[in-house]
Amino acid sequence: MKSKAKITIGLVDADLLNGGTRHPNLVLLKLAGFLHDNDIKFHLITDKEEDISGYYAIYMSKVFSFTPDPPFYERVKGTRLERKFHIGGTGDYAIKKDVKDFKSARTRDMNRLEQDCFLNQLTNKRGGPRSKGIDMRRQMPYYHLYDEYVEKKIAEGRKPSYFNDYKYYSIGFLTRGCVRHCPFCVNKLENEVYRYSELEWFLDQERDEKGKLVRPYIYLWDDNFLASEKDIWKPMLENLIASKRPFQFRQGLDERILAESEDGPMIAEMLSKCKYHGDFIFAFDNWKDRDKIVKALKIWKHYNPKKSTKFYLFCGYMMKAGDDDKLYSDLKTLFDRIRILMQYGCFGYVMRHADYENHDLSNIYVQIARWCNQPQFYRYMSFWEYCYRNQSFWEQKTKKLDVPNQIPFEEFEARYRNGYYSKDGIRLCKTMQTLMDFIDRFPSHREDILEFMGYKLKSLTNPKLWE
Repeated sequence: MKSKAKITIGLVDADLLNGGTRHPNLVLLKLAGFLHDNDIKFHLITDKEEDISGYYAIYMSKVFSFTPDPPFYERVKGTRLERKFHIGGTGDYAIKKDVKDFKSARTRDMNRLEQDCFLNQLTNKRGGPRSKGIDMRRQMPYYHLYDEYVEKKIAEGRKPSYFNDYKYYSIGFLTRGCVRHCPFCVNKLENEVYRYSELEWFLDQERDEKGKLVRPYIYLWDDNFLASEKDIWKPMLENLIASKRPFQFRQGLDERILAESEDGPMIAEMLSKCKYHGDFIFAFDNWKDRDKIVKALKIWKHYNPKKSTKFYLFCGYMMKAGDDDKLYSDLKTLFDRIRILMQYGCFGYVMRHADYENHDLSNIYVQIARWCNQPQFYRYMSFWEYCYRNQSFWEQKTKKLDVPNQIPFEEFEARYRNGYYSKDGIRLCKTMQTLMDFIDRFPSHREDILEFMGYKLKSLTNPKLWE
């Protein structure tokens, strides 16, 4: 190895180069922390055309499978410079279909950095059994890695609030693993939830010149925290509460545990007393779980009647071109889940698997997500009202027509069938055209479609269900 003074390590967030996300890459934060501990110079590469010849090594992480390799990597493939690159992340294997390929790729990726020849020449200064090499559980992230990038983007006009996760949060995993075996998840082969890190290993204590914490919040990437054993989740949750910092489990908590475990009421009560940051997030991914979800909601709302609660709603998985039966069934159960959440005063957040794009009516998913994922729409507007408001807004602003903001579906349909939207330059906006294409595709389900088009949180919430 060259002397430390002559080494510069490149760090690449491939997703950042592809438009970015609201979250920093935790692996890169930890790598930067390890290099910083060892006085090794490093640089976050934010230019797709970077000259990589001066870097001793480059570590590139990719979370999403749709993220392309950056041009500076494409140019060196097949050359000696390709040896500089150490590449990992779920984006490299998440969509592998073969179980054996997926398992071997995931195992290799999860252990890659702790077996890295270069890193294993450097000292581990974070305790534990290792004297050399990075210990990913214990390594304190270097939270300033993205500072220069963030400042540049804000100077270019990006809203500072977009980068809150980069600036104000300590980030980590307390546990890893899951027990649910969801086929679309990177944890699908996991069988347990195990203790991973202690809070103090990634809790930032930096303070500004006034003595205030620079990062006063905590967010956690745990896959299924509550599915761990009680002697794991309970002391860890107590430790989070004792920190007196607002925290959030970003991937959500497993609501079903409240119904399955005898400790469900205890969990709900403990969470009701903590400093939680933002919405409590759970998931209602499968219609077959409805009985458990309803039972859990009764427990949750009893202890948290006024807490803002959101559920991820997974959909679009394994959608195929031309499979109309699958499309209708998927959307029907999506709205069935939304109805239950509305009855319990909870918000939904539609999460589409990439497979949804395979169907020619895929835009219906986009429109439902735009309605459901905006609380001001979801609370006060039905899906029908959302679609028609898009139409009336277009007519008012583009055609300067004096039309009401809302009309009943029956009145709109009479206009639609009588040719109102095919004359004098009046047309259907994309949102409304998508809805009508969907209705016309499924005439035998018309009554059901009209019913779920009318669901609205304000109208359906019923406190008697949990009081």
